[in-house]
Amino acid sequence: EQVLDICMWLLIGGVIGARISHIVLYEPSFFIAHPSELLKIWHGGLSSYGGFVGAAVAFLLYKKKHEVTWLKKLSVGKFLDHFGFAALYGWMIGRIGCFMIHDHLGIPSNFLLAVNKPDGARLDMAFLEILALFPLAIFFFVWKNKKKPSGFFLSILLVYYGLVRFTLDFLRATDIIHADVRYMGLTPAQYLSLCVVVLGGVVFYRTQRMRGIKK
Repeated sequence: EQVLDICMWLLIGGVIGARISHIVLYEPSFFIAHPSELLKIWHGGLSSYGGFVGAAVAFLLYKKKHEVTWLKKLSVGKFLDHFGFAALYGWMIGRIGCFMIHDHLGIPSNFLLAVNKPDGARLDMAFLEILALFPLAIFFFVWKNKKKPSGFFLSILLVYYGLVRFTLDFLRATDIIHADVRYMGLTPAQYLSLCVVVLGGVVFYRTQRMRGIKK
């Protein structure tokens, strides 16, 4: 029951965080000019990294507000590992939806994996992201029952996805309507990807350090 409660908090916090970050980082001038669009998420405009931050904040608020006895026994690191493991596969499924509606277009390309559009063939960033995450999904599946330190899956997911997203965003379209904004040549997601990589490194270092202390 508490897991379902936490998931609901994560869902709501994720949507709020995704919306706020999109408004602030991607199209602030548009929403200042059209304040009536602020809550209309069905028109699009959700940032994945903002969703992660919102979900994390919601998790901390839930943990602070409620007495989660089973979470204390399990340890936060191990609990987050379960979510990190599941998040990878859930994220890939979510990206299938993105690919089906082609809402993350890349640069024009004649590459074999490009998709045909009315203005010519283009890369599809969601499809490329799924392919890039596939090796990690296999790795997670193989290692799921092996002994590993708390935080193992989470740290690897953060570093791996951060590097993948940072690299792939160089291939995002710049010549379409609502193209991702750039700050000094990089998208907001690329700056956040660097932060995610650093965070993953910190988590991995701390888990290895704690493992050494226990030994």
